[in-house]
Amino acid sequence: MSPKAVIVALMQNCPVYSLAGGTLPDHSFGSGDSAPGLWAREWHNLLGAEVLKAGGEYEWETWQPDTRASREFSAVLPSGVRHRLFPAVRRLMKVGLRRQEGLHSPALLEELRSLRGRKVILMLGGTYGFHAPFPREVISSLGEDRCFPLFLRSDGMFSYPLMELPAMHRPLTYLSLPLEQLEIKSLLSRADTISEQSSEGLAAVRRVYSGHVERLGMGCDFGFWLRPSAEQKAAARARLGLGRGRTVFFASGNFQPRKQLDKLVRVAASHPRRDELFLIMAGQGTAQAVCELEKIFKPLAESGSGRMLPFVEGEALRDLYWASDVYVSVSLAEGGPVSVMKSLACGVPVMYTPVGDAAEFLDEHRAGLRLPAGDTRVWTEAIEDALSGKLPEVADRESARARYDWGVLASRYIGVFDKLHSSYFGRAV
Repeated sequence: MSPKAVIVALMQNCPVYSLAGGTLPDHSFGSGDSAPGLWAREWHNLLGAEVLKAGGEYEWETWQPDTRASREFSAVLPSGVRHRLFPAVRRLMKVGLRRQEGLHSPALLEELRSLRGRKVILMLGGTYGFHAPFPREVISSLGEDRCFPLFLRSDGMFSYPLMELPAMHRPLTYLSLPLEQLEIKSLLSRADTISEQSSEGLAAVRRVYSGHVERLGMGCDFGFWLRPSAEQKAAARARLGLGRGRTVFFASGNFQPRKQLDKLVRVAASHPRRDELFLIMAGQGTAQAVCELEKIFKPLAESGSGRMLPFVEGEALRDLYWASDVYVSVSLAEGGPVSVMKSLACGVPVMYTPVGDAAEFLDEHRAGLRLPAGDTRVWTEAIEDALSGKLPEVADRESARARYDWGVLASRYIGVFDKLHSSYFGRAV
């Protein structure tokens, strides 16, 4: 049976080799440190795997620009997703009155032009909106007469040019931003659907786009991320070498400023009851970011009150959740985040800043402990309460599963794809 259509999931970024956490690509095309490669854990691949698993009668291809690639490379993942890398370069491109560095991939643009006449749904994904040079070039290249649907899927933290106005800029930037706003509104008007994860993100979308919007995000597998029994929790702590008598806090993510992990480490290291807590931190970042965070973390590690780990996934990551008493998310901006969704699935109490859809879920269900993003004194008090046995309220797992389980989300995505397919190609034969 032929598929209804091919979902072409186009990524805005190159494989982030410098943030790989020391892991090798799942597929490498050549040998040496500069060989191109790809990871199955890219969000577009994970979403594609779930859509294929749900039986939506679509094929799925993930397209990604890559400055390491000298030609197109591709691999079919065990899930059935085909991941394609296209050669790309970085160059200065005109945006409004400014010139910004962005990705440029003639090979990818040429492949997009070859889609005319085929039953495809183009899904362009991004994190901070679609006004960076590369997605602007992609949308512009499609022209007004394309014959397939365009779905812009925002991973969170949607933004538009005028949101940059409050910051300090050069005079040319202040003149350019209004023009960029008009340009991006014109480009976004070509989309058939734009999605966002949180109500805040949807509100930002609606300020620049009057078309159809959907509230869709990422998820996790509630069949894998389970609430541990007492025995499983004890075993996880034993595997990590954690004894009794400590309240274990866990935080994870990319080591970048907006995550505020450095501030969390300083709060834990200076806490008057530091000997009663244990902070686990796991994640990835550039070599410089890792080095800087390790320096800040050193007092905790040397005093036996913490451990900093590289990027982990699968059962190793689940052990960290199972061993923890509290998950802490102190980011300044998030779409989900999926890390908090996994906490909800594992039944781990959450301390969180009010950003992203998971924070909205916790607010709605009066669970967890909401922290101000900029007042670390409150973080210190929250840790004090947890050390005294006043842990945050655990969210209802079934409510979280109904919102974030991959099976539920995949069905919702398929519903969007079916509507787009019907509007362009009619009912499948």
